[in-house]
Amino acid sequence: MAKKAAAQIELRDWDEVDIALRRIAECQIALDTIDAEMNMKINDAKAEADKLATPLRLAVKEQTGLVQDFTDGHRADLDGKSKQLTFGTVGYRTSPPKAHIPAGKTESVIENLREFGMDNCLNIKVSINRNVLATYKEEDVLKVGAKMLREDNFFCEPDKEKVRR
Repeated sequence: MAKKAAAQIELRDWDEVDIALRRIAECQIALDTIDAEMNMKINDAKAEADKLATPLRLAVKEQTGLVQDFTDGHRADLDGKSKQLTFGTVGYRTSPPKAHIPAGKTESVIENLREFGMDNCLNIKVSINRNVLATYKEEDVLKVGAKMLREDNFFCEPDKEKVRR
């Protein structure tokens, strides 16, 4: 990948670098202000939407409960598992089966799955924990076929508090 073209303006000394840091800090402060204002507007919009939506959600929940109660009492009137009406359909769907593991039985179920050759029911994932590997001596890391990488990464930390003063 080609590097970006060098900027037209170059800094000539540390004083100019310091001025650039000040400009960065000023821009970051302005960005922080913009982000804060945006978040306040978003929070206000969410609160307003929630205020408008709450009675509608309650009405949907209430009407759904009434429809379910009626349908439960008149299940024999359904065409199979559902009934088509003018404004929609009501009925029952069979959910896919789910295996339930009783509390405290996980270990015995795992043992039984292994015993009966049902290993495909077990989730087993092996991966390398790079953070732990990095705590070993470099010679040990090399011994297992990995290697240690060290980089000097540039940083630029303007002091916003000094700029705000």
